[in-house]
Amino acid sequence: MVKLSKRLRQAIETLSEALPLTAPVKITRPKNMDEWGSCEKLESPDRFIIRINQRLTDDYAISILAHEWAHARAWTDDPAIPNHGPEWGIAYSRCYRALFEP
Repeated sequence: MVKLSKRLRQAIETLSEALPLTAPVKITRPKNMDEWGSCEKLESPDRFIIRINQRLTDDYAISILAHEWAHARAWTDDPAIPNHGPEWGIAYSRCYRALFEP
């Protein structure tokens, strides 16, 4: 697994401050992923796992972070929320704005 870059760590810090989650989050950059990223809610211990494909550049990794963080934000209120439904869309727009708007 690759170490998180300074830019990615800063993006995580920004999201953590602007849009905190109700459970701790672990973010990894696995090498052998078929998809660009994923988010999973674990029950024991209660936490989120966000995986971002190691092959992505920092710019893409930060975009994927916003996408996956939005899943965690939407699931914070109700884990049965559809993956890309309206609640996720609102959460994604907030994540995007926190990261990319001055």
